[in-house]
Amino acid sequence: MDVRKELIKKIYEFLKQNGFNVSEPDLYGLVTFDIVCRRDGEKYIIKVLYNIDTFSKLSVSSLLKMEKITGSIAVIIGEKTGTGALEDGVLYFRHGLPIFSFQTFKEYINGQKPYIYSAPGGFYVKIDGEKMREIRNSKNFSIGYISQKLGVSRRSISLYESGSSATIDIYLKLENILGDDISREVDISTLKENINVEEEDINDVFIKEVFKIINSFGYISEYISRNPFNGLSYDVQSFLMIGAFNNAEENSEKIMSIKKISDVLGDIPVIINRTYSTRENIYGCPVVNIRDLMNINDRDTFKKILVERL
Repeated sequence: MDVRKELIKKIYEFLKQNGFNVSEPDLYGLVTFDIVCRRDGEKYIIKVLYNIDTFSKLSVSSLLKMEKITGSIAVIIGEKTGTGALEDGVLYFRHGLPIFSFQTFKEYINGQKPYIYSAPGGFYVKIDGEKMREIRNSKNFSIGYISQKLGVSRRSISLYESGSSATIDIYLKLENILGDDISREVDISTLKENINVEEEDINDVFIKEVFKIINSFGYISEYISRNPFNGLSYDVQSFLMIGAFNNAEENSEKIMSIKKISDVLGDIPVIINRTYSTRENIYGCPVVNIRDLMNINDRDTFKKILVERL
């Protein structure tokens, strides 16, 4: 049994049952991600791994590009590391991206955000500093008293009251001293590392030419490899999912995948065809021949053609 594929199916079913519009799993052998989903304003790009240690930094740039352009949240869902199973209720990170166990992700989607996260040195808890200060003052505990009971410096207590995290053992002692829960939910956006998104070289001359032309209309294009589509182009009003093919009619499975993904994310799928064809739409995707694209002079004309062929 392929454990990863089974996990993808379970995640897919869970999302469907919880009101998400979900791309079908295993769309034309996706590599960068496995599922995209949307529920009202929530959008997620999900990569599923059995062992999260197999996640390489090479995949980060593509996920971060998609996250930024589409307004989605990129997450990893896994089951284990090289040292054992992922702990439920704990948020992990690899190369700056949040990682959940399936159970933790289900709780997250249902509104139960984790308050423990993994970082070098162990597990940490985010502290609600304002609440900690209020409880300490209400009990007439001085900072010195708390620091002595915990065996840490007075400065550490001040940092906790400023919202710093504590290791889980320190947190549990602190909670016991104060007699109340002073944890706060982990905001995954604040814990993301600042990662420089590396630009990928476009080795395909045709794809490079397509993006050059589209950019001349005033779009910004990001090349994204290892997917049915080749990249995303966007302006202030919309974004396009671009598939550039030597012969579009010979790539029906990829084009169907592009359409299904774009339906979830809410973008416009655009097929640029190198081989001349009279077809203007394939599986709901507007088709523009490269020769026609080269004769378009502005963005408004380009958009008008896409709308007419949707």
